[in-house]
Amino acid sequence: MVKTSVYLEEEQKAALDEVSKLTGKPLAELLRDGVDQVIHDHLRRRPAMQEAFNAPDMVGRTDELLEDLGA
Repeated sequence: MVKTSVYLEEEQKAALDEVSKLTGKPLAELLRDGVDQVIHDHLRRRPAMQEAFNAPDMVGRTDELLEDLGA
């Protein structure tokens, strides 16, 4: 593991302390869970989206694909 520092808003810290008490999980574990969720949301879902938007049949057709936008 790597040590890092994170600045939280007071409300965030208070809410995390409450979750910690309710779940019995230490604050550090809750933070790691949150980091895992962000990684999942942004890296694991995005490749499928990128494939769709980088599809070869769309390359070079920007004007054509956007011509009816706002019509």
